[in-house]
Amino acid sequence: VCLKHAPKDFDQSAAVYPDFVSTDESKALIKEANKRFGRKKRFQDGHWDSVIKRYREIEMTIPQDFSQISESTINQDHQMLTNVILRTREHLETNHFPATNIGKNIQWLPCHAIDLAQDGDLDAHVDSVKFSGGVVCGISLLSDSIMRLRPSEESLERGNQLGQPHQQSCSSPDDNDYVDLYLPKNSLYVLSGLSRYEYTHELLPNRGEFTLVQDGECDVNVISVERGRRLSIIFRDKHPDSYT
Repeated sequence: VCLKHAPKDFDQSAAVYPDFVSTDESKALIKEANKRFGRKKRFQDGHWDSVIKRYREIEMTIPQDFSQISESTINQDHQMLTNVILRTREHLETNHFPATNIGKNIQWLPCHAIDLAQDGDLDAHVDSVKFSGGVVCGISLLSDSIMRLRPSEESLERGNQLGQPHQQSCSSPDDNDYVDLYLPKNSLYVLSGLSRYEYTHELLPNRGEFTLVQDGECDVNVISVERGRRLSIIFRDKHPDSYT
């Protein structure tokens, strides 16, 4: 996570876990997703909200998402998918929810696989807060990418109304406020807190540049990230008001 351009009020609520899944797990997830997409699921030119282009999406349900669990149709890849999803949910519940929630029955929406073509776009947006809850997370597969977080227009307006505009942390007054996340393939990213509700997230196009920063120094190393076709497994918890 590069905080070089982060506003001073950013709470470091974004995290990236490299090598969260193994090579074998990655292969199984990709194989299972491709099987579910099938040959008829073509890339779409755009979504109704114009946020994402050249993509396809499908649910990655597991038996535990339903009250009736049938083991008879689970193959090896599906079993590995199930194990990864359950392990990821446990990791999120332990590390990215308030301590007051530990031990409570956090409910999850079924995972989705989003397949983004190399020439596809994911523009800045905040995931719906009407139906999903406090975290938005994803396992990144097939290629590396850079995710950029920016203060949303709504959060800037609220800050101005309260007399608390976002403040920049870099020396140049012309720099924009943003936080970059380097997402190597097989990593897990997590957005919670401000990153979830007050910041938009987007993917930079192919050959975007990520700045490695150490001990607050600027421009330690700049790497160009080749973003090819990108597959992500998305995790969202249910909004508490929807619990039954």
